[in-house]
Amino acid sequence: MASEPPVLRPAMPDDAEAVATVLRRSQRSLGFLPELHTDAEDLDFVSSVMFPDCSVVVAEVEGEVIGFSAWSRGWLDHLYLLPEWTGRGMGAALLGRVKADQDRLDLWTFQANSGARRFYERHGFVAVEFTDGAGNQEKLRDVRYRWTRRG
Repeated sequence: MASEPPVLRPAMPDDAEAVATVLRRSQRSLGFLPELHTDAEDLDFVSSVMFPDCSVVVAEVEGEVIGFSAWSRGWLDHLYLLPEWTGRGMGAALLGRVKADQDRLDLWTFQANSGARRFYERHGFVAVEFTDGAGNQEKLRDVRYRWTRRG
């Protein structure tokens, strides 16, 4: 268990490799996702697509990036944690940071990702669309969720 509390901070260009590592380790831990990209391709995606196109916040503990969230234009594009950090409040902290700046958020997750689905539903997201996966690169059934600020 870490002795220092987690810190949420804006991602910096130097964080790209750590963010790509979190992305890969988290996706691999799911077990149902096909591996479509190499480590180098994931790093290139983070550096040349995610960082320029999204607001990105990292969760850091004792100097190690253990998770991140990325969002743009009302969409939560990514929220990932290292597998050993799930269930410890960091996902909620990252999501709360994103929700603080939004009145509405949409996101996609895979129908088979029951953990993510329970997480988002606990945090007020409602399923609004189910697909057969034809529109995603993994070709896996997915679900679009929406959260709207009340009040």
